[in-house]
Amino acid sequence: MGKGQTSCPFSYSGPLTETVLLGNVAIRLGKKLIWDGKRLDVAGVPEAASYIKRRYRKGWEVEGLS
Repeated sequence: MGKGQTSCPFSYSGPLTETVLLGNVAIRLGKKLIWDGKRLDVAGVPEAASYIKRRYRKGWEVEGLS
């Protein structure tokens, strides 16, 4: 056990999950989204940021995330 390959490796499931979740954001906003995966940003739709990134309260920040 634990030495075989998964049926759905992260290299496949990660981008698939990202796509599905971005679809949810597009439906909520009622807009087409142009996703920049490297910047983790939607071009020209600033209101999408609140669904994509979270602002943490002072003292509860997650290191390495901006």
